[in-house]
Amino acid sequence: MPATPEATTTADRLSNALLERQASVFDLIRANTDRNHRFTRSLIESYRQGNREWLEVGRRWVKNPADVTGIYEAVSDAIGNAQQRTIALSREWFEDTVESQRESRVILRQGLGDAREAVERAGARVPQFLRSNNWGRGNSTRPEVAAEK
Repeated sequence: MPATPEATTTADRLSNALLERQASVFDLIRANTDRNHRFTRSLIESYRQGNREWLEVGRRWVKNPADVTGIYEAVSDAIGNAQQRTIALSREWFEDTVESQRESRVILRQGLGDAREAVERAGARVPQFLRSNNWGRGNSTRPEVAAEK
């Protein structure tokens, strides 16, 4: 039995909507993966830089153990830079989390909007006799329900 033009367009619209939603979800997953990768690289680089700074503290101490001022400056620099990197990493993580949640909300709202639109369209096509009955709502006029009352 050949499909009617209306059924074909409805099926096409549904298929296109599903494909768009899937593409949006896959793009969201890709963006989250990219963010995680970028954050992991930042984290690794932060630890690498911290190791270099503490190695410099060790070098200064080995080179001249009596240079308390130089060692103190190196330790202060290493601690201050570590705190700075920690704050920067925290900010990066927080911004990535906020962006990810924002994108997720947008996609969820689009999906719910599409679903609501499909339900409204389907409701408009329901025959009138099915829309107007009140079966199951306590004020039914079905004989078996009326006999129970």
